[in-house]
Amino acid sequence: MPFTPFHFGPGLLIKSLTGRMFWLTSFVAANVLIDVEVLYYLWTRSRPFHRYAHSYLGGMVAGLLAGAGTFAVAMLAARVWPRRWSIPPKAKSSKPMLLFQSIAAGLIGGLTHIFLDSLVHAEVEPFWPFAAGNEFAGLVSGRIVYLSLAILGLLGGCIWLQEYLAADR
Repeated sequence: MPFTPFHFGPGLLIKSLTGRMFWLTSFVAANVLIDVEVLYYLWTRSRPFHRYAHSYLGGMVAGLLAGAGTFAVAMLAARVWPRRWSIPPKAKSSKPMLLFQSIAAGLIGGLTHIFLDSLVHAEVEPFWPFAAGNEFAGLVSGRIVYLSLAILGLLGGCIWLQEYLAADR
């Protein structure tokens, strides 16, 4: 669980490049949802720590749930606080398009999480229940994976900050 924030780096970069089209909240929610499994098994001291949610099937389910849940919360917030959550007329999208964007971001978050963890953790079985084992483990060192994720996050943060400061002028 302590390394979950590293998974946010690619999402931050995608968000900084695509703007409103990518729901960073859905991406983050999918990553956190997947690692709740690890937290549970760490808490109960039951190995392996990475199980069902750490498969592509589990990542897709988590991504769908995170995307749909984030969309539902956003729609509820827009009804409860219409002024706070209003979207400028030019930027308005249809609800089906917003739902698609939220679910797509959740799926991207869930699937990248599984891929990245399968590189670092040998116990991850990315193709469960269709195949056992993990042929990706050890292809790249964990240090390289974490460093790459940190760099992606910093790059995304810098781009976002530059865009934010440019819009403030």
